[in-house]
Amino acid sequence: MSSIIDRIRLGMQIFMIILAGILFFVGVVQFNILFVIAALVLALIFGRLFCGWLCPLGFYTERILGKLKRDKELPEVFKSKAFRFGFAMIFITALILLWLFSPIDRFWIPFIIMGAMFIFATTFALFSFDKAWCAYTCPWGVLSGILGKKAPYNLGIKEDCVGCELCVEACPIDGVPKDAVKNFHQKEKEGYEEFETRCIRCLKCYEKCPQDAIGVVGSGED
Repeated sequence: MSSIIDRIRLGMQIFMIILAGILFFVGVVQFNILFVIAALVLALIFGRLFCGWLCPLGFYTERILGKLKRDKELPEVFKSKAFRFGFAMIFITALILLWLFSPIDRFWIPFIIMGAMFIFATTFALFSFDKAWCAYTCPWGVLSGILGKKAPYNLGIKEDCVGCELCVEACPIDGVPKDAVKNFHQKEKEGYEEFETRCIRCLKCYEKCPQDAIGVVGSGED
C-alpha cells in the first residue's frame, strides 16, 4: 500500500504531466525546456527535488518501467564521473547544435529531445534497473546534482542512526545513502552526513528509517 508521501509525489508527477499537456495545447511546445530550467533552479536550493517529485520522465521510469522488476548491476563504466559528465556535455552540445544549425523545424526539436531521453531511459531499464538512467546518466540530473552540491537544504543521516541500512535498501537510486551511513559511523556519529548529489529526495529512505535518523541537513545545522 502506498504511503501518504508516495501518494503526494504521485499526485505531483501527474500534475506535471497534465501541465505539460496544457502548455503544449496552448502552443508552448518548448515546455520541456521550461521544466529543465525549473529543475536547475530548484537544485540550487533543494538538490534534485524536481527529479523525485515533478519530472514526467521520472514518473515513467518509476511507475511504468518499475513494473519490469529488473535488478541488474549497471556496468561500472556508466557509473564513473567521467562518463556521466562526458555524456551530459555531449548531449547538451548536440542539443545546442541541433537548435542552431539543424534544417529540421525547431517546432520538432523538443519532441526529438523527449524521444531520445525516453529511448535512453527505457534501454537502461531493460538492461539494468528501472531508474538507472535517472541515477547516473540523465544530463539534467547530472547538472542538478552539480548545482545542488552546495544547496542549503539537503537530506542526510542525523543522530540516532544505528547503521541498519534499511534506507539503503529502500533507495531507488542504487543505494545512495550507503556512503553517508558509512561515513557517519566512521565519525562516531558526530554532526551529520549529507547524501551524495544523486539523491532525488523521494523520501523512501525517510519512510523506512525506524530511528527517525534521516532528515534535512546542511544550512542551519550546528
